[in-house]
Amino acid sequence: MKYALLRHDFLLIVSTAGWFVAGGLLGMAHFLSLRWNVQRLVAGRALASLGLQVLRLALTGSAMTLTVRLFGAVPLLAGWLGLMAARIGVLRLEAR
Repeated sequence: MKYALLRHDFLLIVSTAGWFVAGGLLGMAHFLSLRWNVQRLVAGRALASLGLQVLRLALTGSAMTLTVRLFGAVPLLAGWLGLMAARIGVLRLEAR
């Protein structure tokens, strides 16, 4: 019985780490595309910028909604933490 609990805990940790990485990749795509979006806006292409903004938010929101509906709260929270970690990383990268 003890072995089964250890195995279950290990699988939970591994799957949570996977969701964290997936959220980080989604976050990197989301926040790196923000720079591209701002460049379009500054260049005077407001309509393209608005379209890209809607696309960015729709993809991120859809990914998070599907995650919670199909897999539950723990993957959502792990993915959200990965997304926030990516935000910190991208902001540090852009600050240079």
